[in-house]
Amino acid sequence: MRGLSIVGTSRDADEAAVARAACAALRDAGNGSAAEIAVLDGDAAATPYIAARHAGTAIDPEDVVARARASDGPVVVATAGGVLAPLTQRYTVRDLLRELELPVVVVAAAGPDLVNDTRLTIEAVRGVGLAVAAVVITGWPETPSRVLLDERVLLGDSFLLPAVAARAVGWLDARAAEAEHETIGFVLEAYDEWQPQPVGDPRASPRGEIMAALEAIVAAEGPMRASRAYALYNRAAGGRKLTAVARAPLSSALYWLARERRVELTRADDIPWQQDDLVRLPDAPAVRVRELGTRTLEEVPLDEIAELIGRLRGSTATREPLALKHAVLDAYGLVRLTARADEYLGLALDLADG
Repeated sequence: MRGLSIVGTSRDADEAAVARAACAALRDAGNGSAAEIAVLDGDAAATPYIAARHAGTAIDPEDVVARARASDGPVVVATAGGVLAPLTQRYTVRDLLRELELPVVVVAAAGPDLVNDTRLTIEAVRGVGLAVAAVVITGWPETPSRVLLDERVLLGDSFLLPAVAARAVGWLDARAAEAEHETIGFVLEAYDEWQPQPVGDPRASPRGEIMAALEAIVAAEGPMRASRAYALYNRAAGGRKLTAVARAPLSSALYWLARERRVELTRADDIPWQQDDLVRLPDAPAVRVRELGTRTLEEVPLDEIAELIGRLRGSTATREPLALKHAVLDAYGLVRLTARADEYLGLALDLADG
């Protein structure tokens, strides 16, 4: 998929105007018609999630990604609300940008917060391993103040809206190609741990109570391996070892949650490399690269480690398998590459390379 993601730094950035200009430039340059996919009208007076809810609708990020990937030509995806604005209760604009994996154009309104808001947005974008192709400043006054002129210089690679048409084709070709090989930094999201609550013995508790507790665990820590969810419940219930007898009602409760669409369950048969079910809330991103938290290395989903490996390659240019394994351990604050960790990270490397 070729194209651009366009994100604003504030509500008045006018991402839609930049998207239209980029599409027009592609058409005029003979690259075919670009598909403009707008996630939400930039004039909304609230975050995308709240604005959609007040309008009686809902944003489906999976549909946005599917439409972008289905396009025969380049796509220009315009978002609104800012990079960390929620599209659903647990899914942000940045989560969408990460799934699209397109170079990002940051759109900033000329004003007193120009530099600060732009740098914060760039840091948030690069924090998930994405490349920033350019910065577009909109709302540029006919007679800019000296402060605005100096701040534009301070931002470096930035230009005004009229120039967007002339450079859009370049973004999709040379600049976008460079972005794929750009060395960029990233940060790990904080790991939100479930705070244990008193729960009943899974062998004797009603299924509804078990379902409610598991749903709370997944809401806090998902996406996660189902076995970790079971272990957390079992420890909260006072159990020491998760026996097959205790696991059975927990597994049944999780499957009932999936049937009721309260969680999204990916079964082990569909992801044989993991040898475990994966579970998250329906409106949560499928992959989140986070700190290790209280998890063991083997409790981290393999696709999460594979995504981390991809970001490590982009930030360090490391390619050698052993060096990448040690880089993963270092990112998680671990030291020893045990035989078990070596095997698990080998599976993650295979997944990252597949």
